[in-house]
Amino acid sequence: MRILAGNESIRQTLIGDEVLAFAAIRNSSLRLKQQRLENEGASDVEQLQAAQLRIAILEKQTEDEKASLEYFASEHARAEQRAEAAEEQQRASAYRVQQLLDQIKEQGEIVDANISLPDSWSDFTNWCDVNLSGRVALSPIARRNLRSPQFDDFSLAARCLLWLANDGRDKRLNGGEGSIRDEPVEDGVRNSHCGKDTFDFDWQGNSYTADWHIKNGGNTRDPTRCLRIYYCWDPATQQIIIADMPYHRRTGAS
Repeated sequence: MRILAGNESIRQTLIGDEVLAFAAIRNSSLRLKQQRLENEGASDVEQLQAAQLRIAILEKQTEDEKASLEYFASEHARAEQRAEAAEEQQRASAYRVQQLLDQIKEQGEIVDANISLPDSWSDFTNWCDVNLSGRVALSPIARRNLRSPQFDDFSLAARCLLWLANDGRDKRLNGGEGSIRDEPVEDGVRNSHCGKDTFDFDWQGNSYTADWHIKNGGNTRDPTRCLRIYYCWDPATQQIIIADMPYHRRTGAS
């Protein structure tokens, strides 16, 4: 309960505005003391001692803040190095994934021939992470909306991600977006440009634009029957990034 109360008080309170730092309070107190000594006609010695004390404390505060800035600068540099290393590793992994996929195809085998579809929505995100890693990635928004969606046909959603991981991704690698415009995924399901429903989102610290989606037929917004999978292509990692699913997303245009 104490931890919860502490977290809530910090989350809902503006540090430095509603809650003042101790150093600021101490400095104000020392300044008021100097003013009081001056107003009361204290001796020069007393006023000098008060001023020297305030100066010493301010110098110590400056040294502490300088040390903190140096620490944060060092941590920032280390974080940048880790990020660069992670990006290099991600690019190497993307290259290796594609290399293995090409080897499977050269042997005349189907990449996802032995993949079983998820048994329920509760298995969906893990199924995607395990079986489509390096080809299709779920954004945090998509993960949140896949926890317990109203859309009934999770098998259809899984088949659509398999299409993106194979046909959609291959065509992105070989022909660009023009080759997959308004293309059927399966009976009653098409891949098309988002048009006015295009939106921006964040994934792994970068900004992306979800400009494509897979949608099923029928002019319905019923969340139990209306499937929408919004996504974009990330050339750096050679992955399809799922921005949101499985519902029709409310935007300024819809």
